[in-house]
Amino acid sequence: MSNSRILIFSNARPSRAWNLAERLARDISNIDICGIVQAPRHDLPIEQKLIMCGGNNDFGSARFRRPLSFVRSLCERMIERALSSIHGLPANIHAATFTPEHLAKKCSAKGIPSLIPCNGNDPQATSFVLERRPDFGIILGPQEIPKDLLTIPRRGWILARQKVEQLPATPEPAGMTITLQWHARNSSVFALAQLTVPRQCYDDQVSTSLKADLLSDDLAIETIKHVLNGTAHQAAAHLAAWIQQVLSPYLNQLQPSSMQISGFRPPLRYRRRWRLCLDTLLLCSPPIIVRNWYRRIRRKYPITILTHHLVSDRPHRMGISTRTFWRQVWFLQRHYRIVSLGQAVELLRAGRVDAPTAVLTFDDGYADNFLALRAVAAETGIPVTMFVSTQPVTLQQEFQHDIDNGSRGAMPLTWEQLRYWSSAQVEFGAHTRTHFDCGSNDRSRLDFEIAGSKLDLEQQLKTTVSFFAFPFGQPENISAEALQIARAYYPFFVSGFGGDNYCGHPDGQHLLRRNLYANSWELELELQGIFDIVDMLKRSLWRRESRPDRAFERVPLCSSQKGPRPAHQITDFKPSGLDSTAL
Repeated sequence: MSNSRILIFSNARPSRAWNLAERLARDISNIDICGIVQAPRHDLPIEQKLIMCGGNNDFGSARFRRPLSFVRSLCERMIERALSSIHGLPANIHAATFTPEHLAKKCSAKGIPSLIPCNGNDPQATSFVLERRPDFGIILGPQEIPKDLLTIPRRGWILARQKVEQLPATPEPAGMTITLQWHARNSSVFALAQLTVPRQCYDDQVSTSLKADLLSDDLAIETIKHVLNGTAHQAAAHLAAWIQQVLSPYLNQLQPSSMQISGFRPPLRYRRRWRLCLDTLLLCSPPIIVRNWYRRIRRKYPITILTHHLVSDRPHRMGISTRTFWRQVWFLQRHYRIVSLGQAVELLRAGRVDAPTAVLTFDDGYADNFLALRAVAAETGIPVTMFVSTQPVTLQQEFQHDIDNGSRGAMPLTWEQLRYWSSAQVEFGAHTRTHFDCGSNDRSRLDFEIAGSKLDLEQQLKTTVSFFAFPFGQPENISAEALQIARAYYPFFVSGFGGDNYCGHPDGQHLLRRNLYANSWELELELQGIFDIVDMLKRSLWRRESRPDRAFERVPLCSSQKGPRPAHQITDFKPSGLDSTAL
């Protein structure tokens, strides 16, 4: 039996068309992507241009070509070149903007026919679709199906419509409604599913589009899976069950009656501007530049593992908004190579890291990540690692550390969501069963927590779990017994001691993590170890002036603070195995 032929007709950003094609090819075995028709850049909606250009408003429309935009764009380019020089970046590290021309090159490399018509009514598009002879067509974006294309696919078109709902008597949006339709060849229209995503506090044009596009693509893929050998009614029944099982547990948290989550919005910047300016002078100093170029010559850059907890557009003490995280990933992709934790371990074992490299990890397993984090990861193509505390997932109860801090309403992921997500570009690691403080000496409880969480994940996800993250992750939260158990059950474990990971480190099983800051300025200084150097210099002066006759005593880390720590709580602890090249 021959494979079904799928054609994608996109009036959305080209990265979305390419990502959908890759997901279809990966998730469904009996289909072929027979062609992609991508609208030109000037025909794309404003929000799609914003996402395509990384949020920069200098992409074509006359109202964006203002002197201020030009100056800002010029300054950003100058900063990027300066950072490239400071980092000693290889020439191939920069992430390029994913344009329609970029899509055409990727399609050519994969052997997928593609077309970029002059406009939506270009007769070339009709000829292209006729030549491809698709069984199904998928429409991306707000456009209507051209009449001359309506009858070409043998079984019709799949179309996801997105509509912004307005609050009564206000200009504020109430949320996004997604409707999935099947336009059959005989012009009949069948509504397959309808989904409403309520607006959240920090939603904006970019975050709403990213999340709505991801859900539309999810629904389109689930439809194609079950419509190839079935009817529209069977596909609609499957979609209803899938929405109820996978999406509803999260979306129900967003209803107004369920919005009890409290806590402040974490600040975008923890240090004062004048302090950051002084730290930046150190970043631009000759010793740091020489250090980075020496790493480039030796091909032994450090690997920095960054940690956070949740990407969410609701207020949460440990959250980062969708747009902020998306902008951080955009920054990282232009100056660092982002790899998975498994890939990082392989690079360290090989002893060759030829570019500045970062890993993104998220702790606990919050349900908000299923939409917001997954939307950014799908758009940018980055791998992420999720460390999950398994008991809250099984019991569907809030995390105790949230309750203790007065934050209510942030639920964990479900096992169905984890299984659905595990098929994509994500790694899962263990994080104890109950988010237990492993500073305990109770060996039986530690074994239950550390080994038990590995067992839970492997049984539920049917995969091998190789990584473990200690909750809280500071020296006082890791007893000798806990360390021994983690070494016995896991090939690798991570702590929150701070610092980078170097090739040839004697304890290759223990990986260090830094904080993922919401501000790019602070994040760059953290990644380059500038804060560590400043703290070291302060300690050195303090020992010399105040305590010349006594050895430095380690200052314990604050264990009650989760997420990025303010400046006055930055650790004074440095692991004994820190490579000298870090300085």
